[in-house]
Amino acid sequence: MTPNDEDPLRASLEPWIGKPMSSGGPAIAPDPVNLPMIRHWVDALDDHNPIYLDEERARASRFGGLVAPPAMLQTWTMGRPRLEGIAERGGSSSEMDPGSPFVALAQAGLPGTLATNSELEFLRYLRPGDQLHSTSALESISERKTTGLGTGYFVTWMTSYFAGRDELVGRQRFRIFKFAPGRPAAEAGGAGKERSAAASASPAAAAPTAPGAVLPSFALPVTTTRIVAGAIATRDFMPVHHDRDYARKQGAPDVFMNILTTNGYVARYVTDWAGSEARLRRIQIRLGGPATPGTTLRFDGRVASERIEDRERVLEVALQAVNELGLHASGTVELTLPTA
Repeated sequence: MTPNDEDPLRASLEPWIGKPMSSGGPAIAPDPVNLPMIRHWVDALDDHNPIYLDEERARASRFGGLVAPPAMLQTWTMGRPRLEGIAERGGSSSEMDPGSPFVALAQAGLPGTLATNSELEFLRYLRPGDQLHSTSALESISERKTTGLGTGYFVTWMTSYFAGRDELVGRQRFRIFKFAPGRPAAEAGGAGKERSAAASASPAAAAPTAPGAVLPSFALPVTTTRIVAGAIATRDFMPVHHDRDYARKQGAPDVFMNILTTNGYVARYVTDWAGSEARLRRIQIRLGGPATPGTTLRFDGRVASERIEDRERVLEVALQAVNELGLHASGTVELTLPTA
């Protein structure tokens, strides 16, 4: 007997692998990249990098003018929400293709949705006026898994982002867990009291950006206001990020920070340290336990490697964010700095 014979649900979803996620064509950004949305993001995440809103300082920087925070990439093509019925649709901003794997999984008794991994690649920073569209293709559906949250499947897809007609400006590999809710997320195995290598190094007596150098710690008190502000700034109206009752029905202890906001704070943490001349190339994170109201996220990181490439210094920073529930997020950021 093959695995597919044992799991007819997964077998029914396999034809989607390698196919576009939507039969409706590319997702078109509702608006061009614009300063009001950038300002909303900056205010929600308290990010003071001058290249986002200070025209004079941005012109004097390597960017030559204002740019959008790179972690906003996914935000621009998020669809305009139809709030009526959004909880019943599992947080989807609009009606989904009835044949999609997400609808099939929900109808099979797996309504829970939890983002677990995000890998962002930035080919260039976006500028006000850029008009984006994106295409997504399903990469994989795991075998049926049982975790501390419940039983379900890990679903992974790749999204490519284009400016104008066909200029590829970024990519994102995204993974979620579609599951039947079990016990609360605070008790799940992913929220263990582990610590990664990102914070294991002691302060180094090296140059600030040399391999082994430790980034200053950053403590972020998490409140309901921060969680909701981040969800709105990232155009994510999924109820688990603003509706406590809905979140608890999904197995979470409370509303919790979305992965887009976590990406934003990761970007802010690294650029607060590296400065406004830093250009982020990649953000790769894996989520663990949730960031819920009343907890404090502590970000720690260290320089894992450095190399010279095209007359620029390329750094990789290993980092993590930990709270009272354990490891919230861990991963790496690749960035470049001018050599002089």
